[in-house]
Amino acid sequence: MKCIDAVEGTAKCILRQLHSTHNHASSDDSEYIHQVKTVIGAIDQYAKKNPDIVNDASILKNVLYVYSRNLWLTGQKSDDASPQPNAENPAPDNNDYQTYYYDYLYERGIYPN
Repeated sequence: MKCIDAVEGTAKCILRQLHSTHNHASSDDSEYIHQVKTVIGAIDQYAKKNPDIVNDASILKNVLYVYSRNLWLTGQKSDDASPQPNAENPAPDNNDYQTYYYDYLYERGIYPN
């Protein structure tokens, strides 16, 4: 196993665990997404300080960002009649707005009312 695979796998495990403890119905979305951004930022800093492990830290950061956003999308809509979405294939019918919303919160930290 390459070191980058271990770093990416560990990061994804942390993001999955964070996602599993988030209650979409009653939790503050901005707080959750801020926590995700903090985890990704810490991993990005580690990758930049250890170029022998990761050739291009921005690729790892992007992979983790897309993965975390897809986890978010899977939690936004659960329809028992359709196959369960997962982090690689989120529910397509709700993606546009939720993707925009997630990206906005990730970049700005707060969503206007």
